Amino acid sequence: MEQNDQSSANVADTGALTPEQTQDTQPENTQPESTELDSTGSAAAGTPAHTVDTPETQDAALQTSEQEGDESESTSDEAQITPISYEEVQTKMALRHSQSEIDAALEQAIAFEQDQHVEAYQQWELEVVIAQAKRDDALAHNATVTAAENRAENPAVNEGAETTLVDVPELPQQPKIDMALRRSCYRTEYVEVDLELTTQTQAQRKEYDDAAHILRIYPATQAHSAEYIAQVQRTRFKASRARKVAQQTVIVEGMEFDADELSQQRMARALLLMNETQTTMWVLANNEVVQVSKKQLFEACKQAGEQQSALWVPAI
Repeated sequence: MEQNDQSSANVADTGALTPEQTQDTQPENTQPESTELDSTGSAAAGTPAHTVDTPETQDAALQTSEQEGDESESTSDEAQITPISYEEVQTKMALRHSQSEIDAALEQAIAFEQDQHVEAYQQWELEVVIAQAKRDDALAHNATVTAAENRAENPAVNEGAETTLVDVPELPQQPKIDMALRRSCYRTEYVEVDLELTTQTQAQRKEYDDAAHILRIYPATQAHSAEYIAQVQRTRFKASRARKVAQQTVIVEGMEFDADELSQQRMARALLLMNETQTTMWVLANNEVVQVSKKQLFEACKQAGEQQSALWVPAI
């Protein structure tokens, strides 16, 4: 009972306090000051949360970032393009450097030449505009003088008029890349041509592959008749067939026999002299000496003949 009465008294005392007194008794709400990231990403202490960049500040920051981007791009371009001349590439070729090193140097020389050409072309465009304006002025002046000369019968009109023609300036020449220097560093390839099967007469010629940086040299050719080409093809087929027959082998019961024409003749002679139960010594394709029966030798000779027949007739 005493505890309840004391609690009621405390409540009553609290209710008797004024709103101002009640607010003073509450703990202070300490909030951290708002922070704002500056252009470098670090927090600026003490900056009000409602602070907003002015348009002038935003434009200045944007301009600075663009300048930094342009400087980084120019620095990157300068780092990528290394000044190198075609004479240096030719020196590497003369000193027999590796082909990969020569190709890399040639790529750098081409890139440097292209960069120089772009600058020269841009300068040429500016010079053309200036020269064209001077040319137009000169043409207009000469046209005026010519018109005045044509009206020579009226001295009052011609009084005080300019009567001297001026030279009309020529437009500057457009810059061009001299491909002769670049092509002198190309890798040379000799194109293989079957001179016995050609049907056209052509002199030796060179072709430049500017994309692959290769100089291809084609030999001189002579036109052959269809009959001559057919004879050459037949002779080649016979030679190829003979090589294949000389290299063929057959396998019987795990044993590999030579199956060329000479081996077939030896097999046939041995078969004529052997009876059904007799065996004979035979040297296999791997030079191993074994005993073979007449049945095994007959099977080897049979397979060798079938293989040779398949090689003897050209495929249709």
